[in-house]
Amino acid sequence: MTSLQAVERTLSDLNLLGPDGWPGWTHVLQKAHRTNYGRSEDPIYLHLASKTRLGAVTLQAVQFQDFLQEDGRYILLQMSITDQSLLSTIQSNQVGQLAWQMPKSREYFHLTGKFYISSAPRQVTRYSPPVLSHVSGTTEDLAVQRQISNQFWEAKRVEQWRKLPPKIRASYTWPMTGSVPKGPATAFQCLAMEDMTQQDPAPGSNRDSLMSQDGTPNPISSPTSPSSVSSFRSRWNFSSSNAGGASTADHDTAPLSPLSAAQSKIRKDNPAKILHDIALDNFCLLVFKPLDIVHFESSLLPPKRTIYTSDAAGQWAVSEANP
Repeated sequence: MTSLQAVERTLSDLNLLGPDGWPGWTHVLQKAHRTNYGRSEDPIYLHLASKTRLGAVTLQAVQFQDFLQEDGRYILLQMSITDQSLLSTIQSNQVGQLAWQMPKSREYFHLTGKFYISSAPRQVTRYSPPVLSHVSGTTEDLAVQRQISNQFWEAKRVEQWRKLPPKIRASYTWPMTGSVPKGPATAFQCLAMEDMTQQDPAPGSNRDSLMSQDGTPNPISSPTSPSSVSSFRSRWNFSSSNAGGASTADHDTAPLSPLSAAQSKIRKDNPAKILHDIALDNFCLLVFKPLDIVHFESSLLPPKRTIYTSDAAGQWAVSEANP
């Protein structure tokens, strides 16, 4: 065996022969996703299993959002900062497992790894997303690396927000997930929300940006009903102060995002924009980085079980196991 063949054999064993340099399992998983879901806009739910600090097992459903294009090793999931059950699970134990059953190809992926939370800049959470070396550049200043990384992840969060269907976007205005008793019907009036991050509309020009169930403009989007927006603001401040530890007074005075004086005036004159910014601040990316993966293909006979494992240096190895 020549030295070149030895190198190729080593790379093959490590499963690092993807055209973009990412581990081979990333292409297997993304191919399975395309095969099973194609361009379907139906939500995709995965099961998340973890343990609390007291050792209790938790099982929750999380919605798949996308694969990180800049680094195929990361999976993006949806999360609301108001989902206290999921938030406390992640913040008490960063390590967890995802189970992903592919409905058409009869494949099963069992992924073990670490979770990170990419939240709005004003939110305070544990386990912020990692610094990606190919994104942060060549600087050796750790503070600069973290600043560049934060800007990158915030840009990805807003980018994914823009991709959400209007119905999903509207759900981030609803009361705290899982809270009992259920909120009044008025708390769920917003059933569709258009993205308002790329433009600053004139006051009163987006009365149809928030729609009620019968398709008529929601009263919440009317500049003549500021009390409705105030109730949403109060509920959101309460939930985010619980999550981040900040006081309600701080939330009343802090801006939702860096805005010019003109933009701030537009937003104050447009309750629909205020509600949109509250929903955007509630939206988080739950970032998952797999460390070990079991891929089971039951469509074959005998079935095929492939195991991908990574070491402390981030090198991957692949092996086949008994089905």
